[in-house]
Amino acid sequence: MKYLALFLAAGLCACSGNGKTGKTEETMQQTTADVPSRKAYEGFEWERVTGAGLSFWAQHNPDIRVMADPSLPGAVVVRNGDTAPRKVIQVFELKNRSIEDVLPLLQKEEGWDASQSCQFKEVKSGREGVKRYQLVPAGSYAAEVDKQMKEEPVPSTCSGWGVGNSGMRYFEVQDSHPDRAVFVEIGQDAPLFDESSICLTAMDAVSDSTQVLYNLSGEIRIGHEVRSFRPENSDKEYWLVDKTGTLTEIYDRKTGGQKNGKPLQMMLKLEYNGKWDDGFAADYDGVYFVREVLDGQKNPEGLKKD
Repeated sequence: MKYLALFLAAGLCACSGNGKTGKTEETMQQTTADVPSRKAYEGFEWERVTGAGLSFWAQHNPDIRVMADPSLPGAVVVRNGDTAPRKVIQVFELKNRSIEDVLPLLQKEEGWDASQSCQFKEVKSGREGVKRYQLVPAGSYAAEVDKQMKEEPVPSTCSGWGVGNSGMRYFEVQDSHPDRAVFVEIGQDAPLFDESSICLTAMDAVSDSTQVLYNLSGEIRIGHEVRSFRPENSDKEYWLVDKTGTLTEIYDRKTGGQKNGKPLQMMLKLEYNGKWDDGFAADYDGVYFVREVLDGQKNPEGLKKD
């Protein structure tokens, strides 16, 4: 089976410390008292999300939730009916333990505009043991942005990684993990996740977490009373529930039929929903929600054979 580096944190964390990842008595005491910093939106509930080297509080309801996504690595918002998740948190490795290490990594990201000169500016974080930085325009690009802001809203700068005059986004470096930086996308309203609760954690490989998205290649079949997925090199078969509204159309187009049950190799971004005890799904090893159809794309970084 091919897996995208499936990571789950070994435990919750404190954001201050000496850079070691082991849990101390003080850390455990802090996590015991850990609660969200604000009330949930009406109809939502808070849950602690752990995965992809992160741990944080996030709100969810039956239609929308925040999940860890090791392909970033980071976290995304998934919503029923959306064709793809929306990124809200991303973790970057700091090779030299400097925030400046992030810039070369951003330059490799899709959509980066090399003509936009940008630099990091440290700002107050309001969190003990956490340094916060904003990516801001520099040089002639800064003058260009200042002029534009006087005439119209500028939601973002620096190819989407920098703050404009609406919304908020920033990078944080935690004293407990100086070798990583966390990009946080807030937006204009309070986000579904509690930005003050984000902590970096140790990363351990694990499968079948209901809080982590998985990029898996395998064989799918869609037909009469059949919605199945068998991951590569696995003897297990899962029932599929398409939350994107696109899978059947793509399947029919590629197989040249209409839910004809033919086997088709595809890559999907999946949310594990456990084992169901009723309906057709009860005969399968578990249930996956389809959160994005990745077929046709190159294997994302970190994908490996199990």
